[in-house]
Formats: sequence, C-alpha cells, structure tokens
Amino acid sequence: MITSAIPKRLLILISVVVTSVLSVWIYSEYEITDTLTNLRRIGVFGAILSGALSFFIFQTLFIYEKHVRHADFPQPPRVSFYQGNWPTLRDAQKTNSLFDVLEEWVLAHGKTILWWRNEGPKYFTVDPDIVRAMLTEISIFTKSRFIPNRTLFGQRMTGTASFLTVQGGTQWATKRKIMSPFFSKIHLTGMFDNCHDYIRRGLERQFAEIQIGKTHVDIVEFYGELYQFFLGALGFDLGCGLVSENAKFHNVVIQGILRWAPKQFGSYSEVFGMRINKDVNNTICYLTKLRNLSRYILDEKMKEYKEKGPLPDDIIHHVISANAKGVNNSFEKKKTYMIDDIITIFLVIDNMAKTIANMMVRVMREPRVYEKMVEEIRQADVSSLQSMDKSLRYTEMVILEALRLHPTLMRGIRSVQTPNTRLNNDLVIKDKAMIFFGHLVLHRLPEYWKNPREFLPERWENGSKDITPFTYLPFVAGPRVCMGKHLAMLSMKLAMVYTFREYDMRPIPGEEKEMDWDYRFTIVRPTKGYNVIFSRAA
Repeated sequence: MITSAIPKRLLILISVVVTSVLSVWIYSEYEITDTLTNLRRIGVFGAILSGALSFFIFQTLFIYEKHVRHADFPQPPRVSFYQGNWPTLRDAQKTNSLFDVLEEWVLAHGKTILWWRNEGPKYFTVDPDIVRAMLTEISIFTKSRFIPNRTLFGQRMTGTASFLTVQGGTQWATKRKIMSPFFSKIHLTGMFDNCHDYIRRGLERQFAEIQIGKTHVDIVEFYGELYQFFLGALGFDLGCGLVSENAKFHNVVIQGILRWAPKQFGSYSEVFGMRINKDVNNTICYLTKLRNLSRYILDEKMKEYKEKGPLPDDIIHHVISANAKGVNNSFEKKKTYMIDDIITIFLVIDNMAKTIANMMVRVMREPRVYEKMVEEIRQADVSSLQSMDKSLRYTEMVILEALRLHPTLMRGIRSVQTPNTRLNNDLVIKDKAMIFFGHLVLHRLPEYWKNPREFLPERWENGSKDITPFTYLPFVAGPRVCMGKHLAMLSMKLAMVYTFREYDMRPIPGEEKEMDWDYRFTIVRPTKGYNVIFSRAA
C-alpha cells in the first residue's frame, strides 16, 4: 500500500524521477557510466516520455490503492477507473436528472453511499440520523471551505464572510446572534403592518402595468420584481423609495446573477463563450452598480446608526451591529463585509419569489387544491399576523407541500475534517472528504412519504407531527436553520392574498398541462408552465 502520510503530488514526483532513472539503469545493464551516457542520449524528449509513462503508472497505482481502501463502503459501480462515477453524474447534470440518478443509487445501495469524482471519494446520504449529525454536530461536520459562486468572473458578489456564507467560529456565531432577532416571529408581529403595506403596494403597482386577461406574464419575473420592491419594508428605501422604485432593474440584475454565476464553472469552451457574451458582461456591469448602490445605502445607514442608534426594524442596522463585533478587522474590510451582507439580502429575498413561482406552476394544474386554497384566501382575515396564520391554514399546507416537491435549495454540503469519522451502521469515512445530503431525494423517498410524487397538501394537516425528523429540510435545520423562514412564510402568504383576492390565474393556452423545473443549479426554478394570464376574480 502507498502510505497516505506522503502528500500525493510529492509522492508521484519522486516516483516519476526514481522510476525514470531506474528504467535507464536497467536498460544500461546496471552500469553507472552507461546509465549516465544513456540519460544524456535520450535527451529532453525521452525524459518527457519516460516521465509521462512513470506518472501514468504511479497515478494508476495511487487510484487503485484508494479504490481498495474504500472498497468496504456502499457505492455504485464506477463507469471509469480514472474518472469514477463522475461521467454519469456530469451527464445527468446536463439532462436535469442528477437527483434521479442519486435516488436510484440510494435505493439500490443504501441510504449513505460513496461515489467517485475522478480519484477522489465523495459521500451522499439520505439517512436522517446522519443528516441530523451533519446539521447539528458542527465541530465534526464543518461548512465546506470551498464556496463557489461568490464572484462573477472576478466581480465580487457575496464573498465568503457574509452572514449567510461565513464559515463558522466566532465570526459566524456573532453575526448569527445579532441577525436572528430581526427574523423572529415576535419581532415580525410588530413589523406586520409595514410588510403588509409593501406587498399590497408592490402588487398594485405590477398589476397596473399589465393588461388583465391579455398579457402573458412570466411569474418568475413578476414575483421576483415584487420581492425586490419588498426590500423597502426592511429598511432599504432610505425614506425615498430608493430600492422599491427601482425594483424592476434590481430584479434584472438578480436574475442575471442567478442565471450566470453557476455556469462559470462549466467547460473551457462554455466559459469562454460566456466571457464574450453580451448578457454576461451586462450582468457583471449591473452587479458593479448594485454593489455601488449597496455602498451608498450602507454609508447613509451608518450615519443614521450613529445619530439614532440601532433601530430594531431596520435590517441594515442589524448588519452594522453584526459586523461591529467579533473579528477585529480593519474598517474598510468590515465595510466590504457589510456590502457583502447587503448583496446577500438582495439575492436571498429572491428565494421567496422562486418558491411562490414554483408553487403557482404546480397549483394551477391541481384544480382541487387551487379552488380550495383560493376560497380560503378570499375569506381570510389578514389584519394581523396571528389572524392571518389562523385563517390561512390550508394555504400554509400548500406552501409546505410545494417546498417538499420543489425545494428552493436542493442540497447541503459539509466537510469531514477528521479521518476515520464513524457514522451510524458502522460506516466509516476514512479520510477527509465532502459529504452531501439531498433535499430533493429526501423529500420524495417512499420510506418517509406516502405517495411521494403526488401533490397532497393534506399530508400537513397535523403539522410536522407525522413527519420523520430531518427528512423535510426546505429551511435546513440545526444551528444553521434558515433565519428568514418566518419572514418567508409571512411574505408569501401576503403575496398570495393580494394576488387572489381580486384575480384568478391560469396557464396560457397550450400550456395547461406543461410543467417542469430546473434542478441543475443551486436555486430551483420552473422551466415550463410559468407563463400565466391573470383575470378578474368572479
């Protein structure tokens, strides 16, 4: 066995050199003088050829040693000795069937499996006990240090220290402690009237821009723009409609970022094509403008913060407080991190819009559910948060079911930093590695869900009492549970109330049965069935 104590690249380099010299020595019949003469004769080309052959041999041995070392862990068959399972997953990703393949592997080989990306073992699990450990035992399962999509071709987006992306430790704990109270249900009760007002005004503004009964409306764009308007309720407007009145432009920026950022890790030809793409370059420019706007908002808020102290209903004041404590960074670095936090809010608020769009696409094609939900909405009391929650019980069940079948986020990733980490069922992760869990697979496994592929809001009649813990994770769970889940539920209910109180929604002609979703990238969005026509309610 090749010892794992020697770094791989150093081992291969030494092996290549030694093997090349030994090969020439054997060819020279063990004569030192002849060996040196032959080494000079073979020249550069011969040295390269010999080195390449030696590299190939030792790389093969290295991969073989890894395969043998991890052979006792449940895993699907490799399609390639050198690439492992990666060709299968890469092709599945291209055809939007990645999680179908992972589900097949789990059903065939067990709840926790190993798969190979080239010579590197990775792990995937749908075991609720292991998922619980991944989300709660943060000293063993740490957030991955490799966080893609934090820049767009070099233009900074959210960095790696925003309250959403920061790895952990003191900086993470401090930000979390200060930001969390803003999103608590108690605090949102006091903010309800302001949230209510912004959602109502935002939808009135957008309905005024379309021809009722005629315009084909893209509901991804429609609700994306609404939520960029809604940011004004959280303190972004500076008292003058700065953000809400420019919601359309900000939505264009956010949709561009979410479209292009995941694709910058494609093949060289794809990346080159993107880099000269006009839309991509426009998005980079727009992102720069958005960061400049965020800097201006921050400067104004810091003045206000200094004069009045932290205001509890202003999310940016919480961002300032969160960055004022903790890690002792320079003022400019802290300011950069605060801008990262503001950009993060611009981006994550769109998750709520995507959830509504995903839900609407599905509900429009479920007549029984649609009629029952709309009837409830039109009779609901939305004078307070408590009365709204009480009178929109079925609507909440519809949201929960939509998040089960079409979770906005599809997977979670953690790193195992300690060799020989023991999981349940005597499974052992022998080396440092990445382990994934898949919301999309967990949410539709027959073991945990009756009729898992059917859209059945009634399964939530008893809340989560009948649900196996850690098998339903639209907002994740544990210490990193989504801080904004209560704000998301509040705003989505209000958006549905002010959509269906006066309007009905139906698919455009020819798309009555069509619906599909893109699960290839981080954020799920519909790819079919999202164009609708609004009509006046009867």
